[in-house]
Amino acid sequence: MEKNINFSQLHTAAGREIQAGGQRWLFFGGTAYLGLQQHPRMLEFFMQGMQQYGLNNGTSRNNNVQFAVYPEVETALANRFGSESALVTSSGYLAAQMAVKDLAGTATTLYAPATHPALWLHENPGIGGSFKDWAIQTVSEINKSEQNKFLVISNTLNNLLPELYDFSEFKNILPEKKIHFLLDDSHGIGVLTEQQWIPDHPGFSITVVASLAKGLGTDAGVVLSDAATIARLKQSPIYLGASPPSPAAMQALLLAAPICQEQRVKLLLNMQYFQQRCKAVCQYIPGFPVYYFPEAGLFEKLLEKRSSYHLSIIRCPQILS
Repeated sequence: MEKNINFSQLHTAAGREIQAGGQRWLFFGGTAYLGLQQHPRMLEFFMQGMQQYGLNNGTSRNNNVQFAVYPEVETALANRFGSESALVTSSGYLAAQMAVKDLAGTATTLYAPATHPALWLHENPGIGGSFKDWAIQTVSEINKSEQNKFLVISNTLNNLLPELYDFSEFKNILPEKKIHFLLDDSHGIGVLTEQQWIPDHPGFSITVVASLAKGLGTDAGVVLSDAATIARLKQSPIYLGASPPSPAAMQALLLAAPICQEQRVKLLLNMQYFQQRCKAVCQYIPGFPVYYFPEAGLFEKLLEKRSSYHLSIIRCPQILS
């Protein structure tokens, strides 16, 4: 009976518990890594923002009437994540599409395996194999090429296995080559801190795009890059034509910085507790709260062990993609 309960038509929030079929279920999925989506103070900040700014802002960012909260949050995000400049959009998908459409025309474009569809310029680039093998092959290809300018597009990690991608192979790029890395950090931003993905090289530059809806609990996207790239993106048709994220959400994100730090400390302690008991049977990245269990039939085994709760384990590709 429990296996037939429909979890796709919920009428309540999906936190650590789900109410479905008249029962309480523990939920081990989702991407609310810091638990901000239902944090009482985060909700309070958001409601304060709605009182101050209203529900949304239906005008474009080049309108002659602007809210100060947008440049304020962009400055805060750039400072927080070590970038020269930043811009916010209404979604991570929009941020990624804006960046890839701008940058793809500037250099020879190379995709990594399993790059998120938000970064596809057109159709699926169809790059398979392991990231390590791809990196070795790509470095060789770039060094042998007559071209000197390249755009390398990738995620920063694979959140399904999980696997943190290692870009250290790119240290072997010839010094005369110019490479701009366009990286999607939607699952790492705010959770995995102080990441330096690309090695030092005189010809390397980087733009990071991310959804803020996961670790940071905010319906918005961000582009982090150098000041010249951000200034150019702010003149793009996508940026000028699209409505920005809710100003109330931006206000909440500004005020929530201390909460993010508190929640991350709690997360690390919870992860330490969990890993001490399960590390022998699962795969994980240190500091990242996603665990891959290769054992088949885990759902059924946990269901048999339930006490006053029911346990819902939904398969990883569904809950983490």
